[in-house]
Amino acid sequence: MYSRAHLLIELEQQKLQKDSPWGIEASILDETSIFEWMVKIKGLKNTLWEGGIFKVYIKFDEHYNYRPPQVYFQTIPFHPNVDVGTGKPCVDFLDNNEQWKENYSLSMILISLQTLLSNPIVKNAVNVEAAHMLLTSPDSYAQMVKECVIASQKVEAGETIDITETKIKPVASKLQHSRAAKTTQSLRSVKLSFEDYHKTWCAIATSQTKLTQANPVVESVKDKDKLQEIHFGISRQDVEQQFQKQVEDHNNLVYGVFKNKPSAGEIKAAKLAQLNKMKEMYRPPKQSPEPNDENREKLLNRPDIEDQDILDKEVDDLVNWTNNLNSNAIDTT
Repeated sequence: MYSRAHLLIELEQQKLQKDSPWGIEASILDETSIFEWMVKIKGLKNTLWEGGIFKVYIKFDEHYNYRPPQVYFQTIPFHPNVDVGTGKPCVDFLDNNEQWKENYSLSMILISLQTLLSNPIVKNAVNVEAAHMLLTSPDSYAQMVKECVIASQKVEAGETIDITETKIKPVASKLQHSRAAKTTQSLRSVKLSFEDYHKTWCAIATSQTKLTQANPVVESVKDKDKLQEIHFGISRQDVEQQFQKQVEDHNNLVYGVFKNKPSAGEIKAAKLAQLNKMKEMYRPPKQSPEPNDENREKLLNRPDIEDQDILDKEVDDLVNWTNNLNSNAIDTT
């Protein structure tokens, strides 16, 4: 029996196969799990991003559609609203569960990402350099977008990218200078050269989903806990805990939950306790039989008793004794 989330995702898959939006091609990443998807999004026509092909990784969980899926650009564009380190797009209903609605479909999410490329929002941008370039040097931003489009096409074709082909020269950001001058700020701005940024972008953009090919960025931070925490968004300890929990959940689903076999004495004691409990539940209350007329006559005609008062007292004591018998003390076996 499939879960509610599994059935909803399966329904989304059928809708996309039947009526897929233009420039969007979605497929399940692994046939063994419907919860992980890889999507190709093409840039809209008559925009700077026309011709670009950007891969997007989507991960659902068992809480879908009560909360949104996790969405990351694998081919990370140079965009004010896309995190250069993780590829996570800055979309309000994906970042805030309170703004997410259950009637939002997967098609709507993908169309929103496609529209976001050509409609950047510079306010609260996660890529400050891209936002600053868009505001101060639109031509440089357009050239950078063009190179991103060409790079995405090469990635799609399986070609490698030469970072020396870029025509954009490193530009020192005025915003970075102004932040560096404010030494009293609680947040410290880090200056990043264009070559370092472009190298990082190319490394992430050329990453493949094949297990045999390593991601160069992940390889460079695998021995650095702090960089891993920044790259993945969670600490290394949390990653290990989640991995361990997934392994335990998988083993429980596949093999079941095993418990230690009880000893023979424990089994016998449990059975006896169950039998005693059943006896108490179904055994009717016992009543001691009162003396019949024949026994009463024998008691009254005892030849060795002459004193009637003594006889009456003995009879009364006998009746009281029989009435006060404890039914639980009687052995029924």
